[in-house]
Amino acid sequence: MRKSSAEMVEIMEFNISVSNPMLVGAIELMKAEDTPEHRNMFVGELTKANFLSPAIVEPAPTEGPEGKLVIAPGSKVQFPMLTGAEGMRFFMAFTDSTEYEKWQEKNQKLPTFALKIEDYAAMVLRRDAKGNICPALGIIINPLGAGIIVPREMLAGIMTAKMNQAKQPKRS
Repeated sequence: MRKSSAEMVEIMEFNISVSNPMLVGAIELMKAEDTPEHRNMFVGELTKANFLSPAIVEPAPTEGPEGKLVIAPGSKVQFPMLTGAEGMRFFMAFTDSTEYEKWQEKNQKLPTFALKIEDYAAMVLRRDAKGNICPALGIIINPLGAGIIVPREMLAGIMTAKMNQAKQPKRS
């Protein structure tokens, strides 16, 4: 069953704090020494992580009674893409607020959602009503920091592995 973007917004967490020290450590290890063990550690942490993703929300969120930003029901939410060299486009994933603030200093301040790798995979792998695949080639983690690209094929592989794992009988 496919969720509409409005339904997805309801289950995504809005403007929360996110921290991924184990993922950041795995990225540093992989950048220092790109071994199969380090790649596996990176993928393992990637599948557990929550990322901050900037979003364009229309109408803009308003301050609620508790001082928190509130999104009106039926609001349109778009996750902007970063366009890199040669026009390649990627959704942005930030491991924590410090990494997000590096990007935000050079761009407009946008509200953020906490997304999991499954959320990004759903966006990157989806097709529109005409059957066209999303123009994003994947995601980029900490674009002004580590700048790790997770391509569409890797996202598809992670999702396939998760589905296969879910089909396995539970061991007691």
